[in-house]
Amino acid sequence: MRLNRIRAVTLVEILVVISVIALLIAILVPCLGAARERAKRAVCMANLHSIGQSIFIYAHNNDDMLIPGDFAVPWDVWGWRSEEPGTEDKTFKEVNLGHLVTSGSLPKPGNNDHVFFCPSSRAPNGELPSEAFVQAWGSSGTQVSITYMFNTALDGFDNYIQEGSYPVLSHRDKINFLLGDGSAQAFKVIPLVFDESAGPELLPEVAERTGVCFPSIMLHGWLERGNVDISEAKQYLYDPPAWMAFNSSLSILKPTLVANIGKRSLVCDVVGVWGGALSNPPPAGGG
Repeated sequence: MRLNRIRAVTLVEILVVISVIALLIAILVPCLGAARERAKRAVCMANLHSIGQSIFIYAHNNDDMLIPGDFAVPWDVWGWRSEEPGTEDKTFKEVNLGHLVTSGSLPKPGNNDHVFFCPSSRAPNGELPSEAFVQAWGSSGTQVSITYMFNTALDGFDNYIQEGSYPVLSHRDKINFLLGDGSAQAFKVIPLVFDESAGPELLPEVAERTGVCFPSIMLHGWLERGNVDISEAKQYLYDPPAWMAFNSSLSILKPTLVANIGKRSLVCDVVGVWGGALSNPPPAGGG
């Protein structure tokens, strides 16, 4: 009578299988992470297209005028309108891209799937950006942020220095931005030397080190030209008030026709100081 022999699995074979699985995980996890980030960038681009279409709808219904850049913090959508320093109206209402909501061009955000929020963005404490929005929109005395920066310099208002230690870049090595012709583009972010003693830094790193954010007019200008102007950046970082005082003379402080925007940069997925605080920012968005 012939007996069937049962072959046992050896420890060596188990270790080999575990090693193969670990190797596959090590190879696949980064690839899956990169694929998820590419998908998020695609959603971000779609968000920018939607914002652009909403801007054109707003203009069509408002004598072809661009939405006003009427608040000092270009990524805030709720605050007090303050186009001219010293004449601030402290009544809290929609500002900047917030006009798209109250005009009906865009629905009011209820969760993070709204076009106002890049899926790669997070508040400094890990909170979803939409959570702060829902809590603060419509409240008196509270500023509300989104994860896209409007080019407030298009109608002349860009002479306010943004201070703080929470610079946020949605994508570490890319900035997505919308042009006035409705097209969305990507800007490659590379380490550059802003200070010899600090060595090469990314844009959010230099902002965090210095405690100031690059102004909207400067950042959007770099996006339009396709490169960071290191000389301009150093001049600003050396003396932000002096740079702002000089360049504010270029401000026109009046509504702008959409037809005159051309291929200027309108919106980008950069937030400087989360929550829109001008100094000592709160630990969460919306403060």
